[in-house]
Amino acid sequence: MSLIAFPSETDQVESESTGFDEMPMVMSPKVLAEILEVSVKTLERWRDAKSGPAWHKLPGSSLIRYARIDVLAWFRTCRASESAS
Repeated sequence: MSLIAFPSETDQVESESTGFDEMPMVMSPKVLAEILEVSVKTLERWRDAKSGPAWHKLPGSSLIRYARIDVLAWFRTCRASESAS
């Protein structure tokens, strides 16, 4: 069961209720992995490959955090075209 309703082409993610508005403003890898239904290890691989959402490393620590705005921007770029089936 997905925690979010994925937006359609006509949805305006910030202004309409799509489930993304319930995402925390800042998320740990564990929280984001749960939302996206992937493993924390997958997020780590995406960070290493520079293919996932932008992330922030908090100064003076090893903590990684994701901002909702960065996740939404990345998610929009992941849209598969209909011809890419």
